[in-house]
Amino acid sequence: MAAVVSGVTQTMLGLSFVPDGGSSELSNLVWRTAVLPIPGSRPITVGLSSDTHGCTTLSAAMFGCAPETVDQSMMNDSLCELVNMTAGLLKSLMALDQALGLPKIVDGGDGVPAVPPTDGQHAVVLRAQQVGLVLWIIEGIA
Repeated sequence: MAAVVSGVTQTMLGLSFVPDGGSSELSNLVWRTAVLPIPGSRPITVGLSSDTHGCTTLSAAMFGCAPETVDQSMMNDSLCELVNMTAGLLKSLMALDQALGLPKIVDGGDGVPAVPPTDGQHAVVLRAQQVGLVLWIIEGIA
């Protein structure tokens, strides 16, 4: 899963993610989540979550700006673009002949995947330098 996310982030942002190995608490990395449904005969939802620092760092890299100039809109756009591209790669790897839905941002308690994952939810905590990221794969449409 780290290779899938890195397939997107290495090219766009110069960041390669690896499995975290337990140094980050999953609950600390769900400050903001972008989810993207893939409806069809085998429906899944793909999500990416991070904390404030991770969202700021990813956005600054994506927009080529200083971290202190990143705003909420930039964070939302960056996370949605990353989940869109990641979901596209996962769809190809899983050979799903299904259209991607539209990404949306959830934050706070509204729609953020449960921590820890419940049945039908799978989460992988990833790290690239000082950036923590959670990749969610949820069976069904969340």
